[in-house]
This record gives sequence, structure tokens and C-alpha cells, in this order.
Amino acid sequence: MWDEGAVRRFAADNHGLVDRQVLLAHGATDDVIKAHVAAGRWVQAQWGVYYLNVTEQTWLAEIRAALLAAGPHALASHRTAAALWHLDGITSHLIELTVPYENRALPNRAILHRTRRRLPNSEVEGVPVTTVERTLLDLSGLLSDRVMEKMYLSALRLKLTCPDEVSRVVREQGGRGVRGTRRLLRVMSIAGDALSGSAAEVDAARLMRDAGIPQPVAQLKVRLPNGEHAYPDFAWPDLMKLVEIDGLGAHSTPDQLSDDLFRQNMLMELGWEIRRFTARQLWREPKVVQGEIRSFVGR
Repeated sequence: MWDEGAVRRFAADNHGLVDRQVLLAHGATDDVIKAHVAAGRWVQAQWGVYYLNVTEQTWLAEIRAALLAAGPHALASHRTAAALWHLDGITSHLIELTVPYENRALPNRAILHRTRRRLPNSEVEGVPVTTVERTLLDLSGLLSDRVMEKMYLSALRLKLTCPDEVSRVVREQGGRGVRGTRRLLRVMSIAGDALSGSAAEVDAARLMRDAGIPQPVAQLKVRLPNGEHAYPDFAWPDLMKLVEIDGLGAHSTPDQLSDDLFRQNMLMELGWEIRRFTARQLWREPKVVQGEIRSFVGR
């Protein structure tokens, strides 16, 4: 007997989604399903997966629908996982999944990766997802060193992982036959365990490194005349010179602008020379920024 109430309760606990197996188990027939879809009460999200009374189909809902269609133990992974973890370097809203090799389902509008082993997983916003460490390893085979450095440092900054844990996952799950293992190890070696303040600072550090500019001290602790402390982005203490990188959100309020100017004046009072660059300058004119910093620090 068709138990629509039970189906609605199931959907309420599953972000408005229900699959064909659940419908059939509660007495629905193909005719019942077709009638609800035709009337607009249900929306087919994937083959055999339906939204019940959902007016807005968000990216998260699309991921959940694709996971249902992909079958048991499917996980959001790769670029989808990076976006869910809010790692720097990924802006697209692709749907990318890793599924057990034996799963036969093929979700629409999704990139599938198959695996013969069960991967460790976590959950973000109700979505089963590969761990941060596994996500970094997976993407190292697809993305450039520059993007991977941003992602790795943002994972450290957000306290989602630590270098030792990433190393453990690379040791246990990387190696021969796993694309990207060498790239991730190289990125970790170059980046160390520095905590970058922003994606723009990662770009700036790489520009200076590529230009052969003497390595600065990142986030140097400087005591100000008023007893407070400043942590400039990049410092050459022996030269008493600083470079500050203004990310896209810098000076977003008058109070923030006032605080930054106050701190800058305090640093200048101590004898520090300062150059500031914006994220837009780094991305649009990297060679110009390299030249200005090289000239500023005397090389």
C-alpha cells in the first residue's frame, strides 16, 4: 500500500531527496512516480532520484542527489571536496565523486573516479566527502604546483590538518601508481609548515622564490611602541624592510583601514621601510611586482 507520509518523512531526513528503491519499498509504483513528476510535485534530480517539494535546487542538493544515484559508499571528492572544505584555489562548482569500482550507476552531470578500496571519509554540510588529506593527494595529480601550494597552506591555516597527518596519508595511500604523490611531497617541502594569511600571500611568496629574492621571514612578531604586536606579511629584519600584501578583503571597512594605517605608522616610527601590493597587482602584473620587490630589498 502506497504510504506517502512515510516517504515524506524519509525525504525530510535526507535533504528533500528520495530514491526509487525507497519509493518502491513504501508502495509506490512507476505510475505513481510518473504522476507526481508530471504534476510538478516531484523533480527528477538524477535517474531514480527525486526532490520532494523542493523549490530551489542548490549545488549541495545536486551533490547529494548525485551521491544517491552513484550508490553505496560514494563520496564527494577531488574539486568538489576541495570546495566543500573551503580550500583556496578552487572556485568552480563541478560535481566530482569517487565510487567503489563495483558500483554500476552513472549519475548525470558528474565526473566519476572509481576505486577498489574503501577510502577514509568525513562529512561536510551533510555530504560524505573524502578527508582533507586524501583530497590533497587526489588533486595533486590534476592541478599545478601553484594551486596545490595554495590549497595545502589553506588547509593548514584553517586547522583542517597538519603536515604530519598529510605525510602519513601520502605514505600509506600514495606511492607507486598514485598520480601526484611526488608533486604533493614537493609542495610540502617548498611550503614547509608556514601558515599563510591569504591566498595572495602564497602567490607573493612563490613570486619572490621564483625571482631569487632573498627569503623573507613570514609573520615576524614585531613589538610596537604602544606595547602591542604586529605581524607583517614578509620581513627582512637585517634590512629593516617589510612587504605587505593586501588581499581582496583588505580595508573592507573604515575601521580596518584605520587600524592598518595606525599599525603601519607605528612600524615606520620604529624605522621599518614598507612596500604594499594588492592581490590584483600580483595576479595581473606579477613581473612588475617581482621587479619592485627585488629593487626594494637590494637585489
